[in-house]
Amino acid sequence: MRKLLLYIFLCIATVATAATYSVDNLPIPYLQDKTQYVSNPDDILSQTAVDSLNLWLGQMETEHGVQTVLAVVERIEGGDTYEFCMALGRKYGIGSKEQNTGLIILLSTGDRAYTILTGRGLEGKLPDAICKRIENRQMLPALREGDWDEAMLATVRAITKYVDGDPSLVGGSDFEHNVEDGFTTFGMLLLLAIGLIIFAVWKDRRKKSYCPSCHQYKMKRISSRVTTNRILGIRTHHDTYRCTHCHFTKELHWDEHINSGGMGAAAGGALGSSLFRGGGGFRGGSFGGHFGGGSFGGGGASGRF
Repeated sequence: MRKLLLYIFLCIATVATAATYSVDNLPIPYLQDKTQYVSNPDDILSQTAVDSLNLWLGQMETEHGVQTVLAVVERIEGGDTYEFCMALGRKYGIGSKEQNTGLIILLSTGDRAYTILTGRGLEGKLPDAICKRIENRQMLPALREGDWDEAMLATVRAITKYVDGDPSLVGGSDFEHNVEDGFTTFGMLLLLAIGLIIFAVWKDRRKKSYCPSCHQYKMKRISSRVTTNRILGIRTHHDTYRCTHCHFTKELHWDEHINSGGMGAAAGGALGSSLFRGGGGFRGGSFGGHFGGGSFGGGGASGRF
């Protein structure tokens, strides 16, 4: 009897000390780190599950512009997950204002309730019936087993499959598109420059191989020497060519400034350094995200288990 009373007391104490979250005090990690979409303040989900969910939800935002808040808590104020999600959407404006592709997934294990809430722009791709089907087929079986990790993982897997099939959901911020466009333009210019260099080298070699005697492109260099005039700062190249067809011989002479090679190497090194070492504007790192003012019209589905 004493053990039973102690057990009841511990249960009551646990319930009494468990945090009850409101819209105002629910942690939103995304606002501090844009790679963190999952709010898991009671550590109900394992870190492995949280990492996987963050990865999938990040890909969905990058590829389709779907901005998500997924929260798993012990209890919420009022116990109504649908009303809580609507209030959360109004407070933060999750999703972009243009597309309204915000998504909120909430599980309250103590209240034994859950909701998938879709922004107005997602209601066509994830209508209420699809959200309910995902809950019934993917979420509920795991919830009834108390497997919170699998409930959330299976739900997000199913949602991403539906979203991936919608070509109208295009994501990525303006900054990301500008970066991609910049690198695309740079790549095209780089290929053009390489092509021009190759053409110039080919044209120069072809010119040198032309024989003015037999008009064949059979001239081959048979000797080469260099003389240097340090007073004038000039290096002179003496090349001798002979035609393999008619044996006509000619000499070519050309000058270069002694310091030109060093300056060219320095310039090339500086160019390579600036292009490939990576500027500060593209350096990786985690920064706080922000919501775009999306709106919710009540689409989605809710339930209890």
